[in-house]
This record gives sequence, C-alpha cells and structure tokens, in this order.
Amino acid sequence: MKILIAPDSFKGTLTALEVADIISRAIGNNAECECLPLSDGGEGFCDSVYRACGGEMKTVLCHDIYYNEIKAPVLFLDKTAVIESAAASGLQAKKRVMLSSSYGTGELIKFAAEQGYNDIILGLGGTGCSDGGLGALSALGVRFYDENQNVMQKPKSNDMNFVFGMNARDCVKNINLTYACDVENTYFGKNGAAFVFAPQKGANKTQIEELDEGLQRLNAFFTNDVSKLKGAGAAGGMCGGLYSVYGGKIESGFDIVARLYDLDNKIKNADVVITGEGKTDSQTLMGKAPFRIAEACKKYGKKCVVISGCFDGVTLGDEMLSLIDDGVTADEAVNNSREVLYKKVQKSLAIILK
Repeated sequence: MKILIAPDSFKGTLTALEVADIISRAIGNNAECECLPLSDGGEGFCDSVYRACGGEMKTVLCHDIYYNEIKAPVLFLDKTAVIESAAASGLQAKKRVMLSSSYGTGELIKFAAEQGYNDIILGLGGTGCSDGGLGALSALGVRFYDENQNVMQKPKSNDMNFVFGMNARDCVKNINLTYACDVENTYFGKNGAAFVFAPQKGANKTQIEELDEGLQRLNAFFTNDVSKLKGAGAAGGMCGGLYSVYGGKIESGFDIVARLYDLDNKIKNADVVITGEGKTDSQTLMGKAPFRIAEACKKYGKKCVVISGCFDGVTLGDEMLSLIDDGVTADEAVNNSREVLYKKVQKSLAIILK
C-alpha cells in the first residue's frame, strides 16, 4: 500500500516536516510512505520549496516582531529568492500586537535584493504583526514621517495612526514580488487584517479598531490604493503595504508548493493520503492546505485521512483523527505533541490501512 503523507504544520508545536516524519515512523513497515510537508505560504514555506526544488538555504541576521535580533532562512534558487514572513515575523508566545513590526521580513527582502536576486517569492502567513507592512517598508528604505516631520525609527503597529507623511523615493528598487498566500482578506474593514487576524495575535476590541483605523490611514498615503485588493490583508496587512510600493503578483501559496511537488500526480498514485494541521475549523474550509488536499482526494477517488489537534464543528476527508481524544487533554496534546501524535497514528493503523 502506498501512503502519501502531506500535512501542514501544527502551528506552535510541530513543523509540517516533523509531523510528516512522525506519522511515517508510526506507520513503519506497514506501508510504503512518501512525505510531502506542505505550506500555504505560512510556517514551513521555505522548507517545502527546498524539499521540492533544492537550492541554497542561507541564514540571515534580522529582527523579530519586537526588534530582537534573530536569524531566519532565505532560500536561493537559480534566479529566485524564497522568503518566509513567519520565519522573521512569526507569532510569539507573548502576544503584544500593538508593539509588533514586520521590519524583519523587510530586512530579508533587502538582503536578497542586495545579493542580486530581484525575483522574490514571499510566503505570507503565520505572522504575529499587524502593522500593514509599515515595518517591512521601513527596512526597505521607505520613510514614514511623524507629525514633526521626523523619520519614524523602528516603527510598530501602534505607530500607524501617527503617520503624517511617506516618501518611497530612496527605497530598494527593482524588486519583483510574488506574494504566496491563501487568504483573500482586504487591507482594512470588517473582512480586513485587523478584524479577522488581529484577535489571534492578542488584540482586544479597542486595539482591533485602532489597528483598522491605522491601516486606513496608511492606505491614504499610498500612491497605489490597496483597499479593494484581494489578499492585501495577509500577514497583518504586510501584503498590501508591500504591494502599494512594489506591485507584483498575488498567488496561492498552496498552488505554488503543489505545482513544485507535482502534487496531483502524487495523489493519483497513492492509495491513501494523510493530511492535517493543528486545528481544523471553519477557516480550514476557506482554502487551507488540508481542505485542498481533501478536495483533490475526492476528485481522484482517493481515501483521505485528516489528523488534527482538534476539530471545531467541521467535517473533512473520509476519516478524522483528533489528538484531543481518548483521555488526552489539550495541554497534553500541545506539551507532548510528538508522543501524542505518534501514539495516535499507531492506535489508528487499522483505520488508516483499511
């Protein structure tokens, strides 16, 4: 029996590569397994592209969402650089969204451009910032001015409402961006970056409204209005901010990875396909990787097993295996995720292999 293991990450606990490896080891010699760790542009995007295409992965010094120095990967292919916003600007345990910035992602883009890679694929998703790209653009040389016409240094999300001017004349030039994301949320408004994504980044109701007002304010200074651009709200509005200056192409992150993997043919040749993520809910059905895998399995008549930390009111695939089950609590599933996942797969072999 051939089993294709194609999970997304279990956000905050396991990468997609780790999930795939654990599932494969738990199945052992009971089947022939192939692992294809997935990403829709968020966490693990560089790893997925590297696994599909190879290339050279370099570690770059940059800043996280709170301006602490960290190292993040940049993948260099033949003529293209691949950057993962979640690597530099990812969500952290301490959620202080008003003090967050996308500056580090801008630093990675600048580094790639300085190495001569002007074609850049930017994975968007899994970020902890909601600054509309204010930080990323600043790192790229765009100047934002306060009410005294001083250039803002190390701007954060809560600075958006205090922008009184913008100048992109001296920013890094000749960058061709492809934005890899799988959301269609707008830059601001009820379906925008603040109202939809800021709550999971720690924002309360007042802060959500302040962030939304800030995004509207930033957009007023942009030469290119992004208010109606689908996907502009991705990564806390980073997509819209960068697009306003650089333009580019917005493409499904899942489609990019699936194309590089030749995923459709892999599914056609499998007997069973296993996918999964940390939490499967209504957002999954809006086009996340497990949903796309399940739809492809349905198309090709393949059995689909979905393994998730938990399922919240949705049905997906042919079999659904929840880690929070059989006496396992949510805390146990998070704190002992490797062991819990391994044991769940071993206990469920009869379901998977039937």
